[in-house]
Amino acid sequence: MKKIVLLLLAVFAVSSCSLDDDAQNYYLEVLPIDSFEIPESFVQGRKYEVKIFYKLPSNCHEVNGLYYAKEENQRIVGVQSRVRDAAFCEPIENAQLDSLIFNFEVGTEDSYIFKFYKGVDEDGNDVFEDVEVPAHPYEAPAVY
Repeated sequence: MKKIVLLLLAVFAVSSCSLDDDAQNYYLEVLPIDSFEIPESFVQGRKYEVKIFYKLPSNCHEVNGLYYAKEENQRIVGVQSRVRDAAFCEPIENAQLDSLIFNFEVGTEDSYIFKFYKGVDEDGNDVFEDVEVPAHPYEAPAVY
């Protein structure tokens, strides 16, 4: 009896995990940033909002979050998208700008270099717009 139950469970498990041709296939793609809003300077220890603007290139793209990588005082920023790999995908003509906001917490660095992803050049190399933002220590206002 136990063998029959185990056999039925095994058959059910295999049949419920079938891979059919209708399954959706996706891949990840980092989208270029059209523009951004970032403060001209930071105060160490504070948080700031950074707003980035982008466009979805096709009806098969959907935002999957922010691409964000850091190394020392450099930050690489892009929009991560999930792209459906399907025959019906079409470019979006005159796509409107969408936006994402992320909070940036300033540490102890004297400045931060943000590298906003702009796409690829004709040779296939990644292109970035670099913005250096100085960070100053917090100074309490003078009390008189």
